[in-house]
Amino acid sequence: MATQEPRIVRGRVELIVPYQKGEVAFAHPFFGANTYRNVGQEILSKGQLIPTGDQMASFIHSAYCSELKDEPEFKEVRDIMRSNWFWVFNRNLWTKDGFYVVQDPKAIGRSQPLDQNELEKMLSDSKEINGVSFSRDNKVRFAPISTYDLETNGYKALAKNGVVIANYGAEGAEKLSEVSSTFKGKPYVYGLKTQTPEQRVSALDGDRYFGNGLVVDGSFDDSRFGRGVGVLHSEKSK
Repeated sequence: MATQEPRIVRGRVELIVPYQKGEVAFAHPFFGANTYRNVGQEILSKGQLIPTGDQMASFIHSAYCSELKDEPEFKEVRDIMRSNWFWVFNRNLWTKDGFYVVQDPKAIGRSQPLDQNELEKMLSDSKEINGVSFSRDNKVRFAPISTYDLETNGYKALAKNGVVIANYGAEGAEKLSEVSSTFKGKPYVYGLKTQTPEQRVSALDGDRYFGNGLVVDGSFDDSRFGRGVGVLHSEKSK
């Protein structure tokens, strides 16, 4: 886990959070509420970058678990999580064998179909983390059905869940596990059990209907109205 502390730069408000031994700066104000693609295009139109799922895990972690969690911008993050959700820009393909994730830096969403055979080619030289396959550039991931449980999970189990690791990376899964322990209820993983491929996108929110726990959703409809956050810059520590 990164040892840096988050900090906030006001004026042009930057929410700077630890990320993979470096840091990433998110922009405030946030975007939406709007559809997945519209929020993504608005982020890009402002000259900002679409955050990866791995970066979003660090962002949400800082809002719940850092020394700056009571700052107004991070309080706003938690308010959004209670009343709405944050889009996580991953294109997801659910199959009878498992769950594919493709990072989505152009906010394509479900407007273009994913091809399972093409995804397998991209994973031909993959590395494996906790049973989840990662392409060498980390942009495509596959979690076999044996690596995840859907619906209610335990706090510690969330960090080992293949759906969470594929969406947010191993470090991100650990961070979301810690976030989930701050909720009243246990975390919940939404996904699909299907015999034919079905395409969806990802989102994060605080469940208001099935137990008041953190919700990690990999089966969201991109036409619904959610919120988004853009990335200003990301730096690795020297």
